Amino acid sequence: MFDKIDNSIQNSLKSSIESIELIRLSSPPHVLSKLLDVCHDPDSSVAALADLINTDVVLTSKLIMAVNSAAFAHSQPLNDLQQAIKLLGHDLVKTMATTSAIQQLFAGLINSRNESVCNAWLNSLYCAMFARDLAISLKYDQPQDAYLAGLLHNVGQVLFDTRFHEQYIGILASETEDETLQREISEFGISHAELGAGIIEQWPGLSPAIADAVRFHHEDEEQLQGCDILCQIVAEASQIARYWSQFGKADAKWHSKLIDDEELKKIAIHVTDRMSLTAANLGINLLKTKSLTQDQICRGIEKENIRLARKIRDASLISTINSGGADSTAIDSPRNLLLKVAREMKLLFLISDVALLFPDSEDSEFLALYEVNHAQAVSKFSVDNNNSQVIRSFLEKRSIWIEPMNAQEQISPISDRQIVRRLNHKIALCLPLASAGQVIGSIIIGSNYTQKGYLENLSKIISSYLKNITDTWLTKSQGLKQQALETTTKKEQDEKDIDKLIHEISNPLSIIGNYIDIIKSNSASDGSDKEIKILKEELQRIGNIVLNFRDAKNSESQTVFLNEELKTCIPLYVKSIDSDRDVEIKWHLDEKDFEIEMTRDALRQVVLNLIKNSVEAQRSDAQITVSSHHFVNIEGVVFAQFSIADRGRGIDPITRNLLFSPLTSTKEGSGRGLGLSVVAEILRSFKGQIKYMENETGGASFEVLIPLPLKKTDT
Repeated sequence: MFDKIDNSIQNSLKSSIESIELIRLSSPPHVLSKLLDVCHDPDSSVAALADLINTDVVLTSKLIMAVNSAAFAHSQPLNDLQQAIKLLGHDLVKTMATTSAIQQLFAGLINSRNESVCNAWLNSLYCAMFARDLAISLKYDQPQDAYLAGLLHNVGQVLFDTRFHEQYIGILASETEDETLQREISEFGISHAELGAGIIEQWPGLSPAIADAVRFHHEDEEQLQGCDILCQIVAEASQIARYWSQFGKADAKWHSKLIDDEELKKIAIHVTDRMSLTAANLGINLLKTKSLTQDQICRGIEKENIRLARKIRDASLISTINSGGADSTAIDSPRNLLLKVAREMKLLFLISDVALLFPDSEDSEFLALYEVNHAQAVSKFSVDNNNSQVIRSFLEKRSIWIEPMNAQEQISPISDRQIVRRLNHKIALCLPLASAGQVIGSIIIGSNYTQKGYLENLSKIISSYLKNITDTWLTKSQGLKQQALETTTKKEQDEKDIDKLIHEISNPLSIIGNYIDIIKSNSASDGSDKEIKILKEELQRIGNIVLNFRDAKNSESQTVFLNEELKTCIPLYVKSIDSDRDVEIKWHLDEKDFEIEMTRDALRQVVLNLIKNSVEAQRSDAQITVSSHHFVNIEGVVFAQFSIADRGRGIDPITRNLLFSPLTSTKEGSGRGLGLSVVAEILRSFKGQIKYMENETGGASFEVLIPLPLKKTDT
């Protein structure tokens, strides 16, 4: 239908309708007034809210745009408005709706704009109703898509009227559709059908078929033959709706190509009944006829605007914005704070591009820049930069515009230019997150010079909203501080209790130590000095374990000679575990003794557990083989190695998989199996390793690897 379109004009116009521009679209005051009633009814349902929004092309567009924004990260197909409301949250959609009412009231529409808004609303709603019933009659499997396409079919026309009302009144007065379309292309470089489809294509949650139906709804019958059935349905519905919205009845000269006249009459009766219910719900008196027409809905618009203003005043809706816990996102971090603001800014004000400046967690002398699409801060800026408008906004707690090249041709600091570029805009508005003299950060809104005046008009409402966000953050922070204080107090009490327990344990340990000293002094020289010495050391080790439990930290790394410790401890451990049996110990130690990076207490605890397992795993003819190697290189890391092997039954494959987990044991009795998990934990704390191997006799062999200390080399 259309010849060459001026790409530069088309691109310019499309860019102007992105994000913030759509918020200027208006709805009939009847719809907004009823919407306020639903929003402030505590018993209202998602279905009731969706049904009302579903009658209005503007509210529907705002809702769909919010769902498809990057802040909500939703790109799945959108089946209906109830689904959209559930995705956004019931409370957040209520706040969006009431905000729309406030903004429209503040806009102060002139009479001709009010009339065009109501006419567009009625035409779109009739088209949606007829399209859905046609789809059902034709057994089209997505009647909800037909309804949505019908509702949105003239969204481009609504946008033209919003931005160029005085100019567009004359275009709408054209005698034919073709003349209207040609004049749109001549004046704006694009038709309302193409513009509307372009808007819808920016919303990935909607079916592409909806955009095509909007794009081609003015095509003639010959062009529509053989195309997607949804395009044909919406094209016919738009023709029916255009005449019906003016005269309240069908055009006797027009006949459907999709259904017969009798079926069309049934659909007309159904649509008329549904429109009557809608009118009654909105408080519109239909007088003598059941069909709602443009004249009827435009009658008394001024009265409806007054009624809407009173409801806004009575409900104190600005405070509703502040008190509405719209988004349940936990603002427990700068990242989540930004996501909450981005989502709610998109829904309440259709502002798409925002960033957050927040004090850096590592250095309070810097502000970190957070963006929606990055999980971490992307840049840091020093607060000691008085030339930066961004920094001044934060420090002085006031809103400031960033204009990289202002009217005086003064160039902004690089930091300010960086931020504006990151937002992909020409200018930006900085708004402090401040309340009661405290400032926690700044929200930066990307903008352009066309939108500047609009944002300035909204700045008080946005600042009020941001104050509420700040209060929420400060309240949560205070709660976290109180929680941290309580945690610290509890920790201090726990440490006192542990100190008391250690003191009580230390007393009997000291007494035992004293008795060992008495036994040593009274005993003859019978060769038991060595055993008494080890008993004394083991007693000291118990004391060390208790002390380490209080600190909940690993002992500082020390070095000890491995072979010396093995020869000293193992014979005593074997004897103390089972003094009734003669357990043979076979030694295969490295000729050269060597130091390992481990404390004596920790090594002895490892050895004791392994020896205990080996002795208890054998019934008779018990034998333990102990071996060591002073140098084992594994993937470039140098270890000392020792192993303890026995001639028991070994360990079955199933148990091996859980061998170093607590309470896994092949031995009889309760309370077994904890030792190997303790061994593994101790070795991990010293960057060591342990593994199980089966030896030649079928018994168990445990190999232990412990890092060797690094030796300094002469230079």
